[in-house]
Amino acid sequence: MAGVAALSDGVARVALELPLRANLSALDNIALIPLYQRHYGISESTRQAQAILDQLGHAEIAPLRDPDMTPAQRFVAKLARALILKRPRLVIDRPGAMLYDVPYPEFIQQLAAQDAMSGIWEIFDFSWNRNLYNQALLSE
Repeated sequence: MAGVAALSDGVARVALELPLRANLSALDNIALIPLYQRHYGISESTRQAQAILDQLGHAEIAPLRDPDMTPAQRFVAKLARALILKRPRLVIDRPGAMLYDVPYPEFIQQLAAQDAMSGIWEIFDFSWNRNLYNQALLSE
C-alpha cells in the first residue's frame, strides 16, 4: 500500500480520495482533463469524454452528478477520468472501498476487457484481497 503514494506522473489513478466535482456531471468531470491539461476546446473535450464513456459501455451516466450516481457509476466516471489522461499505467487503489454495490473483481474485469482499453491495469489493495483478482489484473 505504501507504493501508491510514490507513483510517478506516468500513472493514472482511480482512488476514493480523488473525488469527482459534485456540482458537475460525469461528462463534465471527465472533460475537464483535456480541457485544462491539453488545452482542447469545450466541444472536443466533451467529445473525448463521451467517447470514453461509450467505450466503457456506460454512456448513460454522462448527465449524472456525483450525488445522483451509484457507487459503480461513480467508479466508472473516475475510471474514465483516469483513462482520458492516456497514461501507460492505471492504478486502482482499494476498489472495494469504492465498489461496494457490485461484485467488484468481475466488474473491473468487464471494464478492462473492453476493446479500447490498453496499457497496464494494476490493483493496489490489502494483501488478504489478492486472491479476489486472480489473473485478470496485477496486484500490489
